[in-house]
Amino acid sequence: MLDRVKIIEELEKLGVIPPEIIFYESTDSTNTRAKEYAREKYSAEKRPVVFIANEQTGGRGRRGRSFVSEKGAGIYLSILTYPDERCADATAATARAAVMLSEAIESLCDCSIKIKWVNDLYLGGKKLAGILTEGEMGENGKIAYQVVGMGINVYKNAISEEISHIATSLESETNNPPDRSVLVAKIIEKFFTEQSDCYRKYKARSFIIGKTVTVIKLTESYEAKVLDITPDFSLLIECDGKQERLFTGEISLRVNEKQ
Repeated sequence: MLDRVKIIEELEKLGVIPPEIIFYESTDSTNTRAKEYAREKYSAEKRPVVFIANEQTGGRGRRGRSFVSEKGAGIYLSILTYPDERCADATAATARAAVMLSEAIESLCDCSIKIKWVNDLYLGGKKLAGILTEGEMGENGKIAYQVVGMGINVYKNAISEEISHIATSLESETNNPPDRSVLVAKIIEKFFTEQSDCYRKYKARSFIIGKTVTVIKLTESYEAKVLDITPDFSLLIECDGKQERLFTGEISLRVNEKQ
């Protein structure tokens, strides 16, 4: 059972001072709640806040897609912070979160997580989790606040029959999913622990380097070969003999290309 009190108890066992945690039995989107909080309850202290829901009725992924968030089936949380960074660093924030989330899951499960640039976690060749980073620009050209939202499929009922060929859950892949409150505590611990050598860890988990992908932009899509992931977490691709770096956008792979 996902429980705020148990999450705090687990954090204390890990030696972590719990941040402010706002728990919802059901809400539309933890990212939406976090952004509202940042706008309406702005604090000069700029303390981080964690928003967690047992169910989301309007969960969102990238490009406005819906993210299925069945009650009691997964983990749906958003972490609000106030980083003193350039807005262009949002991609790096997503990459760091992907590494952190992978390490948190692996610390409790016997599995090996892979990352599809820039924000999807894969297990057994299928999507296990997604990350959505949002924020607003301040007057100084830096990020006023940043929200990193994460959705993880924990139990089998997180996956509908319609998407079972492309999505999976921890229960489906390991047969012994961790207690959700324990995993949430581990995620929070990892998130607020300084990540060393994040680029190397991110690149090592990537399964798209050397593969042909479809690059999806707002007005076009085209095939390209992935050459590398650069230290700023942009994607180096080649199309028609020309190299290009992708800082934003989306890529897709053929089903038989997924790892």
